[in-house]
Amino acid sequence: MKTLDTLLLVAYFVVNGFAVVQVIGSYRWPTVTRLVFCLLFLAAALVNTRTALNTPWVYQNYADYAIPLYSRFILGGFEPIITPMVLSIAVGQVGVAAAMFMKRRWFRLGCAGGIVFCLAISPLGLGAAFPATLLMALAFYRLLSHDKREPATRSDHRPIKSPRTAAV
Repeated sequence: MKTLDTLLLVAYFVVNGFAVVQVIGSYRWPTVTRLVFCLLFLAAALVNTRTALNTPWVYQNYADYAIPLYSRFILGGFEPIITPMVLSIAVGQVGVAAAMFMKRRWFRLGCAGGIVFCLAISPLGLGAAFPATLLMALAFYRLLSHDKREPATRSDHRPIKSPRTAAV
């Protein structure tokens, strides 16, 4: 059992370190951060799909780490709908992953979906490597904010000058 505890502790720190890197990356390397989020959410969707179809009962283990409200839901109302619920979550994860390659409205929608997802699983506590989920939500927010600051471009990819700068 000691080996499993050590492995969980290492995984916890690795995931939280990854989340810190994503926050830093959202400031310094937004394109790389988008790519990493795409890969992460695709992998999560794949794992969730396989798990939901083959061994759906493992999701009940998250009740051990979750806040009481989530724990009651996981052990109660969630049990009969595990597979369809997790499969719908996986579809959302694929949507977030795909949105990381899109522009404007679709990218913003994907960032919003990533924020909602990360905040929604935060109450799973240690089962979701809390506070990594909050840090990843922050990284999505930073990507979203960075995208809103991007100037509009013409079809030839030159920036469109705003009326204030055009008059100067």
